[in-house]
Amino acid sequence: MATSKNEAAHLKLRLLSEGLKFTDNFLNVFASASHLMPKRRAYNTSDAASLPRSTRIPQEIFIDGVVVAVNFRDNSRWTLDVEKEIFWLLMDDERAVKVEIKAAPAFLQMNTPSGVECGHIANLYGGSSLAYFTPANCYFFAEGSECRFCSLATTRKDNHEFANVISPTVAGDVLEVALLSDRDTLRQIMLVGGNLRDYDAGFLRHVAIVRELNSRQRMLVGEVRLLSHIATMPPNDLHLLKELGDLNCHITMNLEVFDANRFEEVAPGKARDFGRTKMWDALEKAAHSVPARSVHTILVAGLEPIHRTIDGIRTLPEIGVTPIINVFHNDRGTHYEHFPRPSYEELVEIAYVLEEVYEKYQLTPYWNGCGRNAIDFEAQQKWFSTTDHS
Repeated sequence: MATSKNEAAHLKLRLLSEGLKFTDNFLNVFASASHLMPKRRAYNTSDAASLPRSTRIPQEIFIDGVVVAVNFRDNSRWTLDVEKEIFWLLMDDERAVKVEIKAAPAFLQMNTPSGVECGHIANLYGGSSLAYFTPANCYFFAEGSECRFCSLATTRKDNHEFANVISPTVAGDVLEVALLSDRDTLRQIMLVGGNLRDYDAGFLRHVAIVRELNSRQRMLVGEVRLLSHIATMPPNDLHLLKELGDLNCHITMNLEVFDANRFEEVAPGKARDFGRTKMWDALEKAAHSVPARSVHTILVAGLEPIHRTIDGIRTLPEIGVTPIINVFHNDRGTHYEHFPRPSYEELVEIAYVLEEVYEKYQLTPYWNGCGRNAIDFEAQQKWFSTTDHS
C-alpha cells in the first residue's frame, strides 16, 4: 500500500491530533526487538497514564519518510500492529498503511574513551538528530510557575536514564563516538534543557557546548557538518546574543503562544521573570546576530485560539523570526493533562497558512525532517497541499 507525501503529511496531522494505540501482538514483538529504537523519555511523558512507563514502545514512526511522534491514547481509532515483521498502521482495525520503525543507532550502546555511556548523555531524536538535554531540571517547578504543558519534573522523577548536567567536554566526546559510528544517520544536533534562575549563565552554558561541538567536528572532519540547534531562554543581558554570531547555529527561544494574555496563563514563569515584551525584543535582536532564517520560536498549536496562532505565523517573519509549529500533546502529570488536543481540521488550517508563509519568506525549518511533533518541514516541502508526490 503505497502512500504519497501528501497522504503521509495528513496522516501525521491526524495522529498528532488523535494519538494511537497498540495491539498486544505489536507490544509483544516490539518488547523483544532490541535493535529497534525505543522511546526514551528525556523530558516529557506524552502517553496516557494507562500505559505503564516501563512498556517498550517506539519514539516515532515513519510514514513514507514522514516522521510522526508516537503518543499513546486508549481511545484512538489508530492502532499499530505487526505481521510477518511488517509494521502496519490500522484505522478502525483495518489496514491503512505500512510504517517504518528505525533501528537504534550504535552509539547509544557505546562508551566514550573516559568510560561514559553515550546513551546516558544523548539521544537520537526523530531518527536523525543527536539530542542533548541539559540541565534536567527547571527552577520554575520549584516555584510552581512552570509552563502549564511541561512534564519535565514528573518525567525526571526517579528517572536516572539520562545525566542531569552535561559538560562541553562530555558532549564533545559523545559527538566523536556518534560521528564515527552513525555518521550517515545524523543530520543535525539538538540542545535543549530546563531553565536556570540565572538566564545569562544558562544561555552561556549552551553556547559553550556548541563551541565545543563545532571544534570537535572541525578536528574530525574538517568542517561543521552538523549544525547545532539550541532551545533556550534568552539571556537577561541581551548583549550576550552577539555570542551567537560565529557559532553557525540555529536558535529557538520559545514564546509557546502568540497571544499576550494567553502567554501569561500558559508560561507564568516566563511571563513573570522575563516578560513577553523582552522575549520579543530578544528574538528580534537575535535575528540581527545570526545569518538570516536562523532564529526561531515555537508556537504550540492547540494552546490558544487557532486564529491567534495563525496571526503569529504571519507576524514573526516580519521581524526575521521563523515560527515553529509544534502540536500540543497533553502530557501526564501536567496542569494541562486533560486539556484537549487540536483537531485535525484545525491543524490543516494552520498547515496551509504555514506553507504559504514558508514559501513567501523562503524560511528554513528548525528540524530537518526530524520534528516528530512539528509540522514545519512538511510545510516547507508543501506536502500538505501538493498531491503529486510519489
